[in-house]
Amino acid sequence: MNIKLPVNDSRFVNLRVKEYWNKNEKEIKAYFYNKLMGVKGEYEAALDNPYDSDVFENHYSNGDLENIKGKFRSFLRLPLGYNGLVLPLNKTNVGFELFSEEAYKLKVARKIGNKLTKDHIFGVTEVGVHIFMEFINSGWDWKYMCDEWLPNNLELFFTCRILKSEHQKEDEDDSNGIARGKHSLEQKMLLEHYKEVGIPVPLIAD
Repeated sequence: MNIKLPVNDSRFVNLRVKEYWNKNEKEIKAYFYNKLMGVKGEYEAALDNPYDSDVFENHYSNGDLENIKGKFRSFLRLPLGYNGLVLPLNKTNVGFELFSEEAYKLKVARKIGNKLTKDHIFGVTEVGVHIFMEFINSGWDWKYMCDEWLPNNLELFFTCRILKSEHQKEDEDDSNGIARGKHSLEQKMLLEHYKEVGIPVPLIAD
């Protein structure tokens, strides 16, 4: 287990996440297993739907979830992106939160008010699709997903408290907010989508 996200104190972050995993491993894996098997069951049912042979092509991206938008692709943000972890990586469970530099300044000054928002760093739809495709590509190997993949990819579930002005993007030409769906997970792991809008790296863990 090694968190690769750029943070100001990676040793501290890795230690706390490791403690979180060791303390809650059984519960985390049991819940994740249920989520995996739920989406697998729906996907397989759509492949052989007795009521509508076109449902797979029309609503399940014809299997190409990474490139073709569809209802099931969008749905994956809920069971896997938002809710893949039964215990979120928040202050209560891991003992720290992640902040952008400007958000952290407001925290220290005790002037947060309603100026901050919580951003899912990697995007919940992107993470949901990534997890699902990893599951498919593993040959539906739930044991690999729960025992190996999940503890080595926990950073995908991190959120960061940032200024609302850093988060919002009114349209494609707006340079003041984070672009949505325009970066690969590899680019997001380097926080390129944050750097593009002037959010300094590394993030602050506190």
